[in-house]
Amino acid sequence: MLAGTEIDGFLLESVLGSGSYGVVYRARHLLMDKLYAVKVLMSEFASDEERVKEFFRESKIAARLEHPNIVQAIKAGRTETGLCYFVMEFVDGMTVEDIRTKAPERRSLPFLLSISIQLADALDYAWNSCRIIHRDIKPGNLLIREADNRLKLADLGLAGVGSVNQSGDIFATPLYMAPEVAAGLGSRDVTGDIYSFGVMFYELSAGIPPFSGSVEELQRAHVEDLPPPLLSANPDLDPELAGFIDSLLAKSPADRPQSWALVKERLTAIRSRLCANTGRKGAQGRPEPEKHPAEKERGRKLEVLCIAVVVVLVLVLAVIAAVSFRGSLF
Repeated sequence: MLAGTEIDGFLLESVLGSGSYGVVYRARHLLMDKLYAVKVLMSEFASDEERVKEFFRESKIAARLEHPNIVQAIKAGRTETGLCYFVMEFVDGMTVEDIRTKAPERRSLPFLLSISIQLADALDYAWNSCRIIHRDIKPGNLLIREADNRLKLADLGLAGVGSVNQSGDIFATPLYMAPEVAAGLGSRDVTGDIYSFGVMFYELSAGIPPFSGSVEELQRAHVEDLPPPLLSANPDLDPELAGFIDSLLAKSPADRPQSWALVKERLTAIRSRLCANTGRKGAQGRPEPEKHPAEKERGRKLEVLCIAVVVVLVLVLAVIAAVSFRGSLF
């Protein structure tokens, strides 16, 4: 590992995470005394020009996107010794995967809706501004800033332009891949990412993913199997929300919502409805059961009795006051 190494004025302090060909370090800019994240290509790939191109391609994609919910690219370069690096903003917080496994108490419905709406807004921007799709939506690629719970989308290594032809190679994380990706057809628009988001929301809200098994079993299940309805996995969830998430998991891309704007609009409307009825909602936003008619009738009778008691007390006090006033005149 390169902790303690200085690269272009950035001192690598500790490892934040690693992938198949890169390691991300927490780094401090020595002149500005400010923290950044620096991704370094593993040395064994430094002579692989194709891998080097892919590495810098990620930095170029990130540099094109300026959005409050996307990790911002700062700079990229190659040292005299051949180290390829990519400097990004540092996000002080946890990934959603860390929250899922280490801090499940934070995984409330308001939290899930908030980060989902932020993610939809970021990916809607990426598509509409640059026709970019992410291709690897999963909890590990979503950072949550500790200071304000702002979501930051990271790891654009698989991102691409939807209009280009795909080779059919599978790189996406098997647990979250869309059926068309699992079948080797690739993804040409946002509907593949929308499916992956649906799998992720299902897993976070139900505590289990819609499918499980080996890589081969997951690929087959995404293509062939219908997932159990989300409401059956989490009966406390709001039925409209559960039904909407189920629609994101449609096998055919044409049967899913066709834009992130639609996803954001629907989730925002559901959140507004649930917040407006917070007093009658359970922990997952599901309406509390209606009271029995007999219980309602007892409540109405009690209300009438209370009003009658108040009226009698007012009349008694009025009489006492009148008698007192009359006695004072004599």
